Amino acid sequence: KIQINTQACGNPLDCRLCLDRCPEKVFGTYPRGQRKPGVPARDWAIFPMFPSQCTGCMECIAFCPRQAISVR
Repeated sequence: KIQINTQACGNPLDCRLCLDRCPEKVFGTYPRGQRKPGVPARDWAIFPMFPSQCTGCMECIAFCPRQAISVR
C-alpha cells in the first residue's frame, strides 16, 4: 500500500523526483483545489494512480527529499 503525506509534499511538478524515478510510473498528479474554467491550476498533489503496478522497489522513498511517501 502506497501512502503519501500531501502536506509534506510541496509541489510534485516542481520536484518530480518520485514521478521520474518510479520505473513503473505508478504516480500521477491532480490539482489540489477547484479551479476556475480557463485558469491553469497552480497547486498540485501527487497520488498513486496505478498502485497495482508497484513492485516495491522503494525508489520513490529513496529519492523523496521530504519523506512524503511510504510503501507497505
